[in-house]
Amino acid sequence: MSYEIQFARITNSGKLPDRFLTCQHHTSQDLAKKSMGEIFTLVEMLSPWFPTAQVGQMVIANFVKYYYQGGSTSDLVNFETALKKVNEDLAQITQNGETDWIGNLNALLAAIVDNNLHLSVTGRVEAYIFRDGKVNHLTDNLAGPVEPHPLKTFSNIISGELKNQDKIIIANKEFFDYLSLDAVRQIINLNQVSQAALQITKLLKKEKVRTVNLIIIKLGSKEELSSETIEGQLEEVFYLDKTTDSLGQKLAYLPKNLLAPVGKIIANFIKKGYGLIHNKLAQKSIPKEQKVLKTDRFQEEFMTPEPTRDDGLLKDEEVKYSPDFYVHYYNTKKEEKKSKALPKWWLKIFSFIWSKILWIFDWIVQSAKDRQKRKNLYIVLSLFLILIVSLAVFFRSRGNQVGNLNAQKILDEALAAQKQGKNLMAGGNQDQAKEQLVICIEKSQSILNKTLVAKDAQSALESCSNELDKLTATTRFAKLEPLMTIPDNAKGLFVIAGQAFVVSDNDIYQGSLVGGAPSKVGTIPSTKGQFIAGARADSIIYLYTSNQNLYQFDTSSKKLELAKINPEAHWETANSLASYVGTLYLLDGILGQIYKHTSNQTEFQPGEEYISTTNINLRDSISLAIDGSIYVLKNSGKAVKLQKSRLVSNFDLKNIPTPYNTLTKPIKVFTDSDTPSLYILDAGQKRIVEFDKDGQFIHQYAFGETFDHLSDFNVSIKSRKIWVLEKNSIYEIPI
Repeated sequence: MSYEIQFARITNSGKLPDRFLTCQHHTSQDLAKKSMGEIFTLVEMLSPWFPTAQVGQMVIANFVKYYYQGGSTSDLVNFETALKKVNEDLAQITQNGETDWIGNLNALLAAIVDNNLHLSVTGRVEAYIFRDGKVNHLTDNLAGPVEPHPLKTFSNIISGELKNQDKIIIANKEFFDYLSLDAVRQIINLNQVSQAALQITKLLKKEKVRTVNLIIIKLGSKEELSSETIEGQLEEVFYLDKTTDSLGQKLAYLPKNLLAPVGKIIANFIKKGYGLIHNKLAQKSIPKEQKVLKTDRFQEEFMTPEPTRDDGLLKDEEVKYSPDFYVHYYNTKKEEKKSKALPKWWLKIFSFIWSKILWIFDWIVQSAKDRQKRKNLYIVLSLFLILIVSLAVFFRSRGNQVGNLNAQKILDEALAAQKQGKNLMAGGNQDQAKEQLVICIEKSQSILNKTLVAKDAQSALESCSNELDKLTATTRFAKLEPLMTIPDNAKGLFVIAGQAFVVSDNDIYQGSLVGGAPSKVGTIPSTKGQFIAGARADSIIYLYTSNQNLYQFDTSSKKLELAKINPEAHWETANSLASYVGTLYLLDGILGQIYKHTSNQTEFQPGEEYISTTNINLRDSISLAIDGSIYVLKNSGKAVKLQKSRLVSNFDLKNIPTPYNTLTKPIKVFTDSDTPSLYILDAGQKRIVEFDKDGQFIHQYAFGETFDHLSDFNVSIKSRKIWVLEKNSIYEIPI
């Protein structure tokens, strides 16, 4: 049966301000190539800048050219070869420094030959086939990575046979934000192609939509299509930025229609003038016998093997993806040829070069003296400078090529580990799954600074981190906004009655947890030392300084004063302190001792040594918390629990999920009599780990990679919130 294609396009006649968007239809002008079918393309470049828009147009023009130049008897082979050459062109322009298109390109390239369809997609472009009242998604999971390596931009092909009366719609992703697939199905099935396009155009114009393009295609037999009476089937293109052909619209477009030809005339005149100047300079500066040899460096770099496919495997209604095809790299060993040139050849070459140098120097001197020729000198020097910069950029990009190729290899290994990890998870082998996911994370992190693979690596990193979080009871907070920020070096955080109090070396700031700028409410005299550690007792905050002074700050009255202690006593050396029922506990992590200061209504009493036996080792301790029992966190990531000055022997921090089952940089332990859990801040892994009061792991809360200066935190079990101090800012997370 002989088939014919009916189609209509919906697009814009002018440019869009925020993107390059076009859908096109092409056939060969060569009658001998008519049997190769028709090409349909939709390209969206999410960048309005001229260079990236040119990349989008280049993809279309080069694909059409390469496809119709194909010499194979297999249309699928010609299609695949054209895609491969387009990928090579994209890699070439990337090496030349144009990388803004990466991640911004959404494109679909399709060829219909008789009733055979070949289609490839990159990015987000949708294609659906409507057959016998049903809808099939042709491009589901067809595109590769969202931001692919240039050589893998178009890496998958779908091929199959179309049936009589099949209809296909090709559209950019944004189209379906305005019309549902079910609404499109009804319009497509109830109308002829042109009528359906007209109806969709009216609906989009009603919503003042211009940022969509689509193509509607119908396959039918020549006999059926010729016998159909298609009312209004006169147009193949419908423009979203045009209304009617009324006199008003014609007058509105009159300036554009007049300015365009004038612009072309001016452009041609400038082009010809530039050509005359260029030729004149070339005739003066380049001898006739000198020839410029152009070499295709890209062809030397990459090899395009002859593709082979079996078209006989394509069955009716059967969707088949071709294997990923890549441009393979290869290394060629060039034999060094020993020079057999005689000395007189060397002398001739040297003489020729020296004469040209003298000629150039003489030309520069004469041009500099002659005011009329000086302009030409400036032009030549400018062109020479541009050439030098271009060569520097070119060789720099070639120098980075090996690194980029190695980065692509690492990315492939990361993706393989990701896939294997998911398979192991599905099989219930969680420990090995964790190992593979960690490999994926580590390899992805190692190539985040490589431009060509950075976004793919980031995507793999986030995916593997999410899968690993499921296996390790982790809640991850990748993006957090600060509640407040102070101008000084923040060291301590206290939350009381919806107010945050942040302590720097000597100043105290107060701010609301619901927003607003913080204000300074107190200052520790610099002669009394800098803030080291603090503890809260109801509305009072105790602040211990490096000069062994203890201040108390009343958050209600904003009064700051030295805490009163028995005249015969003093405050011991400490690096952490805690308050419990009117008693202060000072931890000396160097000596490994805790000092207990009870209080009466007027003052604190002399300190008593809490540890009375030598079998309790608290050296290298960094933090303590009290809820009746005393929990001491050590610098090694271990913790001990004390009750009535005795060590609780069966207590240990246990069952932290692998692979991060150790606390690499513990900062602080937190609990109180109202909090049922024990929380530890681990700055090394950028997380807060939750345990029960026996040390059994419960959950962990992970922060983003930018959280490099975690220093303090508070927990409110009543509010179900954790407040974290990172650098000079406070962040809030739910628990």
